[in-house]
Amino acid sequence: MTNTKQHVWLVRYGKTQFPLKEFDGPYNSDIHNPEGIEHAQAIATSIASSPVESKPSQVYCSPFTRTVHTAHIIASALGTKLNVEDGLYEWLTPSLLVDRSGVRTYPLSVKELKERFDLIDIEYESKNPIRDEYFPEEEKDLIERCQTTLDGILSVAGGENVVIVAHAPCVQSIAFAMEGVASPAESKLEQLPLGGITRFSRDVVVVGQDGTTYGEWSMDFYGSTNHMPGEYKNGLGLWSLACFR
Repeated sequence: MTNTKQHVWLVRYGKTQFPLKEFDGPYNSDIHNPEGIEHAQAIATSIASSPVESKPSQVYCSPFTRTVHTAHIIASALGTKLNVEDGLYEWLTPSLLVDRSGVRTYPLSVKELKERFDLIDIEYESKNPIRDEYFPEEEKDLIERCQTTLDGILSVAGGENVVIVAHAPCVQSIAFAMEGVASPAESKLEQLPLGGITRFSRDVVVVGQDGTTYGEWSMDFYGSTNHMPGEYKNGLGLWSLACFR
C-alpha cells in the first residue's frame, strides 16, 4: 500500500495588457509586457520551487490569451506540455464577452495559439467543450460547468499534481467544487486577487495495481500573493462572483 498526496494548483493571471472593463472589453487581452510577464514568472517560480511531492506535472488553461500566456510560462518552468481546456473558458456572461457595440469575443483556436505558444499539446482533447448554446450562463451554470471540467481533468490526471490557470469566476467555481460544501452560502471563498494562487490537496492511497482511493480535498491556501512583486503582493484587482461575497 502506498499513501501519497495529490495537489491541485489554481492560478489567476496577473496584470493584463489592457484593463478588462465589464460591458466594454477588450476581453481577449494578453498579459502586460513587462509587468504581466513578470507576474507570470513569479507565479511559475513559486510553483516550480515547491517541494517535489507537490510539484505539478500537468498544466491546463483556458483558451483566452492571458491565461494561455501565463500557463505557458508556468509549463516552461516545470518542463511540461500545456493543455488548452475549453471547459475553463471565461464566464459566459455578456458583461465579460460582449463589447459596447454588441460583438461577442471568442478566443483564438488551439491551432492559432500553437503558432505562438509552442508547448501546447495539439493532441489534447478538451474534456468539456463549450458550445454556443451555453451562452449566457447564470452563476449556477458556471459552477456546474467548472465542476464538470474539474472532473474531466482529474480523470486524466489520475493522482498526478496539476496546475489549472483560469479566470477569477472559474477559479472560484472550481475551488467551490473542491471545498465540498452544500451551497455558496457555506463557502469560505473570498475575493480573488490578480496573480493569486490557490492550492488543494488530498490523500491518494494505492493498493496493488487497481485499488486507488482518494480522500477529501483540503484547501492549503486561497488566493495567495506572497510570491507577487511590488504592490501586487498586497492583493490587487480583487474580483468575486456575487454568490461568494
